[in-house]
Amino acid sequence: MPEVPKEQRCGTRVPCDLRVLVMVHPSTFGPGVLLNVSISGALLQTPLDLNPLTHIELEVEGPGLRRSSIMASITRRELNQYGVKFRGINNAVIDGMLRLARSQAEVPQVAEPAERVPQHHH
Repeated sequence: MPEVPKEQRCGTRVPCDLRVLVMVHPSTFGPGVLLNVSISGALLQTPLDLNPLTHIELEVEGPGLRRSSIMASITRRELNQYGVKFRGINNAVIDGMLRLARSQAEVPQVAEPAERVPQHHH
């Protein structure tokens, strides 16, 4: 029998570096970075002390994405990192975040050019 993964998630996680403002209403807010994002959630890094099941709002701004926010909830906690599940169906914001994440992933990495053996044609 095939193994069942511990976490069920929809969509592929796309690595990214998206700056966000994390808000816990009514009065807590602080900086955050989305380290990866998928259609259903993200991995959030923030210095805020958040507990699982906490409802948060993420405000995202970036190239090609006007300031937008999406409601989410904390699903798991690691050291300064939190699994986040998006709430509701604000697909335009999620699509924008995924587009940004993919464009970041496509930025060419500086790599050494492959050595070529010179060919002489006479």
